Amino acid sequence: MKKYIEEESKENLNTEMLAAISKLTRAGFLLVIVLILLFWQNYSHFFGSKNDGGQVVQTALPMLSPAAQKGKDLFKNNCASCHNRDMQSNLTGPALGGLQERWAAYPRTDLYQWIRNSQALIDAGHPRAQELWNKWKPVIMTPSSNLKDEDIEAILTYVEEQYAAR
Repeated sequence: MKKYIEEESKENLNTEMLAAISKLTRAGFLLVIVLILLFWQNYSHFFGSKNDGGQVVQTALPMLSPAAQKGKDLFKNNCASCHNRDMQSNLTGPALGGLQERWAAYPRTDLYQWIRNSQALIDAGHPRAQELWNKWKPVIMTPSSNLKDEDIEAILTYVEEQYAAR
């Protein structure tokens, strides 16, 4: 009888071990899937997609110009928390692709002022600033008063190169 109980205990232990291994395998598989998705989400901006007769084909984005590379770093540090990296989709702030065309009716310095301190331009009654405020309020763009003109130009170059490549 004692031998039967020991064998039954071993069999139960083996069954429990197999069940635990099965759970770990499933959890490991799910973990791998989650990691792949996170990787893809964070690094998919290095690839563009092109509609080719109904099929989506992945294409590498072209290399950035030196000014755009500088702008990319500045964008990450000053803009990426609110503006989408694809330059086409809204996030907390609006999509930035085509930004320069939307500000073309105003002096370039107005766009610089907007980027440095949007609220001051809104308070001054600037028409484009008022239009954006009416569309996006109560979201306030974080001031970037530390950016020089050449920094803003580098960001704008990056935005346009990214937008044109997609």
